[in-house]
Order: sequence, then C-alpha cells, then structure tokens
Amino acid sequence: METETGKRRLSMEAEIRQRRINMSTLGMGVIAFGVWSILKFYLYIWVDSAYVKLPDVSPEVMAMVKTFTYVFIAVFLLMDLGLRLYLGLSARAEGMGKRKGRTYIVLTALLLIGNVIAWVIALFNASLTKAENQSTLDFYVSLLVDFSSTAMLADLLYNAIRLRKLEKAKAKEG
Repeated sequence: METETGKRRLSMEAEIRQRRINMSTLGMGVIAFGVWSILKFYLYIWVDSAYVKLPDVSPEVMAMVKTFTYVFIAVFLLMDLGLRLYLGLSARAEGMGKRKGRTYIVLTALLLIGNVIAWVIALFNASLTKAENQSTLDFYVSLLVDFSSTAMLADLLYNAIRLRKLEKAKAKEG
C-alpha cells in the first residue's frame, strides 16, 4: 500500500518531468520567435522599402540614412536573437536536467517586461494613428504574433520558477 508521502513524491516527479518537457519546448519557441523577428524585418524591407521617408533630400543622403537605419536595426535584431538564443538554450538545458544559473530567468523577466511595454505602446499608437504603409490585417496579425511571443516568455518564466521550486521541495524530502 502506497503512503501519502509516496504518492506526493510520484506526483511531484511527474510534474518535474512535465515542467522539464515544457522548458525544452518553450526554449525552442523562444529561439524560433527570435529568428522570426529577423525574417519579418527583412520581409518588410523586401515588400516595402519606403519606410524611411525624408522630404527634400538628395538620393545620396537618402541612401546613407536608409543604410544607417538598416544596419542599426540589424544590429539590434542580432542582439535580440543572441539574447533569445541564450534564453532558449538555457531553458532547453534546464529542461534536460542541467542546472543553470538565475541569469536567464532574470533576463527572461526583463525581456517579458520589455515585450509587454512594446505591446502596450503598439496598441496605444494604433488607437491614435494608423500606419499608412500597413493594412489593418497586417497590424493585427503582427500584434498576434508579438502577443504569442510574449505569452511564450511568460510561460517560460512561470515554468522555470515552478521547476526550481519543485526541485527544491524534492531535495528537502530527500
């Protein structure tokens, strides 16, 4: 006959396994959204390269401004991808049972806060003005994808914290 402690331990081990699976899956999702952000940027450039509009400037100045803008955004996106790679690979490693430090959890929380702020700003701006080069459907699809990325980060943060608590409780039980 199983004891109550034995049942609780089995339940805890099952939840730990589930959280580890979630961590691995969410880690890959975070990486995928990082890759998507770069692809999205280059697709926007390819479809509509008229994002930078400066009235009454020479074509040479316009070319320099566009180049500077694209390089700046590309560097920013690569930094974002690097961060997401670090978070995703750390989550996957933790999902495989390798203990990672708290840094990736803190960075996940900061990225989550940044995404929420960006999401709120985008909604606020959409209520004030409508971008002339973006259809309503494009805007809402983009917003949905960004919301999905934010939700994934929130889920990753929750699972990371919950997994830590469960592992700590399991270690206390012996």
